[in-house]
Amino acid sequence: MALPLPMPPPARQTTRVRTPLFLVGVGLALVAFIAMFAFGILFASRSSDGAKVPVVVAIDDIQAREPITIASVTLAQIPQSAVPPHAFLRLSDLQGYSALVNIYKGQALTANIVASNPDQIASPSTSFLPIPPGFVAITVPTSELQGVAGYISPGDYINIIATANSDLFFSKPSRLTTRTVFSNVRVIRVGPPSLGPKQGQTVGVVGSLTLVMSQCDSAYLEWLLTNVTLKYDLLYYGQYDPSGYSTQPLCAPGSSPPTIGPNAVDARWSFTKG
Repeated sequence: MALPLPMPPPARQTTRVRTPLFLVGVGLALVAFIAMFAFGILFASRSSDGAKVPVVVAIDDIQAREPITIASVTLAQIPQSAVPPHAFLRLSDLQGYSALVNIYKGQALTANIVASNPDQIASPSTSFLPIPPGFVAITVPTSELQGVAGYISPGDYINIIATANSDLFFSKPSRLTTRTVFSNVRVIRVGPPSLGPKQGQTVGVVGSLTLVMSQCDSAYLEWLLTNVTLKYDLLYYGQYDPSGYSTQPLCAPGSSPPTIGPNAVDARWSFTKG
């Protein structure tokens, strides 16, 4: 009599063992993938932000049209990703340059805010003339010999020099006397306004300068324009003093002008004592 063959063990137990192992393997692979992905992002971020380059920045505020000097700029380490386009990376590259606009402390210097060509340096146009409260604008004539050969520009400060004949003050013998009658006078415009679009700064000799001074000083200047010869000195930019429009107490801003004549002019500037 033949014996029955033994039945094979059910496969269900093997499947039950392999399923947890498969899930564990998938979980470990997923954890490894997430860890490597996070590590890659962190490494890329650190490598991008960590690389720094030296960039020229302003030590203090630099006014428009002010020359860039070694004392006004320095090198600062900036992340490579934050370096603006066309930034200057060496101090020597800025030799002979001036500011086109106001540059603020800590700002990186770029090619679009500085220029080495003086013809590109122009003050920004405004809707109203920049006249402080209590002051007035007055226009005076100029020429090549009278006005520093046309090098006076808006924003400059000048001295006004008068040469008068003593006959104006009834003083004998007749002689010429020269006095600096106004100091540190701000120029706000050069020449007449242009009717067309402005293409750049006015270059060369023009016929007039528009100045800012107190109304009292402007009355004295009107008398001088009529009776004496005037010339202008251009001040060194480091001597510019925006607060020094007038040093005469009788011509304080907002004060009414007195009656101007030879006696008042001679009393103020002593033309007959020269």
